[in-house]
Amino acid sequence: MPGALILDGHSRAAVEATQSLGRAGVEVTVCAHEPQSIAFGSRHARHKLEQPPPVPVEGFIAWLRELDSRHCYDLIIPSTESSLQAFVALPEEDPLRARAVLPSRHALRIALQRDLTWRLATEVAVPVPAQRLIDALPDVIGASTFPRVLKPVRSKAVERGELKTFAPVIVRDAAARSSVLQDWVPRMAVLDQEYVPGWGVGIEVLYGNGKLLWHFAHERLHEWPLTGGASTYRRAIEPPEGMLAAARRMLDALEWHGVAMVEFKRRRDGSFALMEINPRLWGSLALSVAAGVDFPLGLWQLATGAPLPAQPRYRRGLRVRHLSTDIAWQKANFLANHRDPFLLTRPRVRSLLEPALVLVGRERWDHFRWSDPGPMWRELRQMARTVVSAGQRQGRIQRMLRRRDRVIARSATRLAAVRGSRPPLLVMLCQANICRSPFAALVARTRLANCRIASAGFDPRADRHTPPNVAEEAIRMGVDMSECRSTPVSEELLRAADLILFMDLKQYDELRSRFPQHLERAVPLGLFAEPVTVEIEDPNHQDAIVTRRILIQIEDAVARLAEMLGLGKDLEDWPEDPPGQTSGGLRRRRS
Repeated sequence: MPGALILDGHSRAAVEATQSLGRAGVEVTVCAHEPQSIAFGSRHARHKLEQPPPVPVEGFIAWLRELDSRHCYDLIIPSTESSLQAFVALPEEDPLRARAVLPSRHALRIALQRDLTWRLATEVAVPVPAQRLIDALPDVIGASTFPRVLKPVRSKAVERGELKTFAPVIVRDAAARSSVLQDWVPRMAVLDQEYVPGWGVGIEVLYGNGKLLWHFAHERLHEWPLTGGASTYRRAIEPPEGMLAAARRMLDALEWHGVAMVEFKRRRDGSFALMEINPRLWGSLALSVAAGVDFPLGLWQLATGAPLPAQPRYRRGLRVRHLSTDIAWQKANFLANHRDPFLLTRPRVRSLLEPALVLVGRERWDHFRWSDPGPMWRELRQMARTVVSAGQRQGRIQRMLRRRDRVIARSATRLAAVRGSRPPLLVMLCQANICRSPFAALVARTRLANCRIASAGFDPRADRHTPPNVAEEAIRMGVDMSECRSTPVSEELLRAADLILFMDLKQYDELRSRFPQHLERAVPLGLFAEPVTVEIEDPNHQDAIVTRRILIQIEDAVARLAEMLGLGKDLEDWPEDPPGQTSGGLRRRRS
């Protein structure tokens, strides 16, 4: 029996490909990292295998080659960019590339690297946003209009043996822009791009050896997050004027082979600009399949040499919703400021009523089919777990808030006992030790009497600088963070600490996992804030307004901590810093 191997069974595209090929009688093998992956729930997943990590690439390719040598698959589908990276490394003549129905390495490289995509677009007269390439840090200084969109030239990169994702970021002021660039440019070049208002439109295609065979178009009705991103609700449309031709000019120039989605932003006046080329099956695949253009089946026919029908007719106006993520969108849309021009909001009441369209056949849901209910049941169970997890998180927060007075009293007693013999050590703890905890430590050194202050983070990278957006707002508040460098948390430091002040539940969970013996001395810094909170937001990459609000919150929390624990500044002498910690560039000031 003919067989297909579908990778990345956790992805939406893998689920749709599994159902599509299974309905056509293809024997489908699905691979995934997790046993609860949604594609494993399909009755069409005849074989289910554990998929190894995508890096090192050599190991992944060896696993894939050994698997294919035993089963001789007719079609291999890398459903995400993570597994697609392995195929990019293969030689042109490698049979695995042929079975994956991929274009040349040259074409894939251009599609996967945004600066090369931009260059190709300009060569074939496809509209692109005004942008420039930044590949050196001195280039971060310069006048710009805001907001800006910063896009790393690659969305995936290997760092310290892990494949990391770099998503585009919208920045609204120079400090946030500088912060992102300081973080990214040492890793890779970045496109600094004008912000294009409007809604996303996708032109999906199937090519065979440089010739367009099928096409489809959809518009995004809901994008998550609200600043722009993946679609949670979309509608099949006629390709907008000029957009299909623009996509064809690019893919024809690349002599494309296989599937791709060319993404555009359409402005209110009807003009458009290229966003990127997605050289694999896409997350909104359920819409094209439901509307009548079955791209996974088209890939199968190309791979096996079966006759390929002419351009299918598809149902314009059909809508398809990804239920679980759209619930998050509905919540965000309901609470959002609809006057903010940079949020892709929709009328609240209409958005809440639109799911009723499923009753009249004008809407469907991703992966839901009565003949194959397994994937939907798995997704519903995941949704239920998410709701339960969110409830448990809120429960933990409420329990911490209820115990606030008792925790503060116990902390005050512990510190009072210690101060009789030595200066107590307070450790400020956050995730990366580049924003919240070093700022809190510097403020604490001006506010707390006869105490030693240290800060650390769970990120293993040492000697990282404070992001510019945080450093600039801190200096305006009288705190100089220019000498701050990140320090990874250690058992030695926590063992010496008399009080550990963390910023959010992520650090609490890290402490519970890695250092449970020190958990009883850990207290949320936010318990001393006004209003009281358990979690203080991370200001990294935030705009100036948000960054300053967070820093003021931290400063006020430290001041109230000094008052509540009886540690107010009353000495001119400065206690010595703990081993491995320095005061940094603190500007000492009186409150």
